[in-house]
Amino acid sequence: MEIPYEVAPRRDTGLFNSKLGIWLFLASEVMLFGGLFSAYIFLRVGVIEGVDAPWPWGINVHKTFVVLGFVNTLVLIISSVFVVFGWIALKERNWGRFQMFMYLTVACAAIFMALKTVEYRSKLTQHHDIKLLDNSVLEGKILDKTFDVPFEGNSVEFNLAGSAPGFIHDIEGEFPVMKATWKEYATVDGERKIVDKEAEIRSAKEFKSWFVRARTKATSDLIAERKRYRSEVAAKNKALYKEEEFTNPKGPVVDTKAILTAESAFQLHSRRRQVSPIERSDKGDSMTYLDGSTVKGTAGDDRIKFEPHYLDMQLVPIHKQKDSMVWDVLGDSHMKDAWYENREVAYEHMEEYYEGRKKEIPESMLRGYYINIQSLHGKEHAKPFWQEFFDEFKAGAGIGGGDHSDHAEHSHDQGDHEHHDDHAEEEAHAAADDHGAHNDHGAHSVVMIPRDKIKFFNSHGPRNNNYYAIYFTMTALHGLHVIGGALVLLYFVVFGKPLFLRNPEHLANRVEVGGLFWHFVDLIWIFLFPLMYLL
Repeated sequence: MEIPYEVAPRRDTGLFNSKLGIWLFLASEVMLFGGLFSAYIFLRVGVIEGVDAPWPWGINVHKTFVVLGFVNTLVLIISSVFVVFGWIALKERNWGRFQMFMYLTVACAAIFMALKTVEYRSKLTQHHDIKLLDNSVLEGKILDKTFDVPFEGNSVEFNLAGSAPGFIHDIEGEFPVMKATWKEYATVDGERKIVDKEAEIRSAKEFKSWFVRARTKATSDLIAERKRYRSEVAAKNKALYKEEEFTNPKGPVVDTKAILTAESAFQLHSRRRQVSPIERSDKGDSMTYLDGSTVKGTAGDDRIKFEPHYLDMQLVPIHKQKDSMVWDVLGDSHMKDAWYENREVAYEHMEEYYEGRKKEIPESMLRGYYINIQSLHGKEHAKPFWQEFFDEFKAGAGIGGGDHSDHAEHSHDQGDHEHHDDHAEEEAHAAADDHGAHNDHGAHSVVMIPRDKIKFFNSHGPRNNNYYAIYFTMTALHGLHVIGGALVLLYFVVFGKPLFLRNPEHLANRVEVGGLFWHFVDLIWIFLFPLMYLL
């Protein structure tokens, strides 16, 4: 049976089936992205000055990657032109030209996604924010994975009735040899008793198999004890009703605690969100995971090695900025001088702007990003724009990344865990002073920031704030549309030859429908780019 109006248009609408379908589909897509754009607008206009965190400025957030966003805009516009040329080639029954333009379109999609991957990688791995207790925010890069919590463990306590303890995923190197001790019920001389159990564990695989067996036994013991307790409670109630003597029921007695003792100390690097603050005492330190497992041993250097680039003082009152704790954390008078010099230059520019319009500078501008977000390095030492962009691109693409040899001679030796907190702070300040002479953008200072002075830290990812959450949501959703559209167009050029030989007009209609979707994807980015990167 032949489906009507696959090629010929309907007389009532002037559209063939697939074209009518794509317009209906695009209407639903408009509602989807319209809802996201509306959410962005309402979140932005709903910010209460002086109460909520200020909404970031797109150019200030993306900096040199604004150029990358503009390049991606041009790439998508050019790809839309290629789609039209490919459709025209089909109308002219020129398969070779159609192939060329479709492959060029898919290549543009690949370039777009490659550049977005570079930008995402840079934001998620190369840029971090650290908010201190007084709400001053340092923007830069956390080095040497010091966002993790270093800990030297000797033993671990956890509950067998709970989920698998997460510490096993944080062990550095080989799994240590451990002795496991726990209790469980067993029948001894015909009587049910609690007995001590031991096992030797030599690998993560052995730990997992042992944990499954021990947890299954602990759970069954707990169920049996609860059944026994409920039956004794029922017997007591029955005796009370009949006014007979009774024995008070004994509550469920199941010790589900297990202890792992390592033959030698093992190293852990735990994610900060997975553990509670480290508890220190004369008998030793302990670190508790959110799953309840507790590791005992010696805490490592509980400081973050940080390369600061910018300082955001928007949430710090102007009269308190000179006494902010950030200057004690940085411990570098050169960075403080550079920040205030840059702020003074920004203020002079703003003063000239408003004096030319015979207006006073609004208070919101005095508290805003233009004055209160400044580089910690003097403007006279900054790299040219193109060099800064090239460095950002290399970092995002992972070209030569991960090598901080230029910081090695200045960094603090984190292998020594025997210093006291006051001595550690002095060393952090000394390390910062060593870098005081390196205030240009190419050789950033490196400082050690104690965790007890940090309120929050994160990469420039969705967790950072509302702006980044909606930015990643919208751009990632748009990226999925780019991939989906490119795959459809690639399917037409790879598998469309038989249909072209049989009915070229049918294939032209399909490409036209795919081109309409591709133009929609291009149009969404044209709205996204100024909204997210410029405003």
